[in-house]
Amino acid sequence: MNTGQTLLITVGLLLFSIFILTVYRTTTSRFAFAIANEALLSGTAIGQSLIDEITLKSFDEKTVNKVVSVPDSLTPVNQLGPDSGEKDVTTYDDIDDYNNYERTETLSRLGNFKAWSKVYYVLPNSPDIKSGTRTFAKKIEVYVQNDFVTDTVKLYRIVTY
Repeated sequence: MNTGQTLLITVGLLLFSIFILTVYRTTTSRFAFAIANEALLSGTAIGQSLIDEITLKSFDEKTVNKVVSVPDSLTPVNQLGPDSGEKDVTTYDDIDDYNNYERTETLSRLGNFKAWSKVYYVLPNSPDIKSGTRTFAKKIEVYVQNDFVTDTVKLYRIVTY
């Protein structure tokens, strides 16, 4: 074999190696993209499920068994969260019991999804603004994190009484 043939074989092997690496990189990139999309959809579903669970509860502890006509009758801003005796989610009876609530959902393919929620009063005419006083509007924010999703998924719902 002469120098020209050796050079051609070397260049051929080099081009073939570059081709294989490009195929591998493209396949890996597509797979990672598909997994990230699946995790994003699953995280959104988990967050929406938590919001649905929360909104099935009464608006406030004071509205579980009676009607309230003035916001000052509702739970004070600094007391939003589980009431005494409400140790876990099975005993929660109103929306603000889920303030600072956390749970982990595990999916066999995608691992753990950490979900947590915040609940606070908002101004009824400006629901993007937190209220320092009691109102007939509460905002539920749910966040979900997973190792395959680069950003935290955030969902919210405004609930009025």
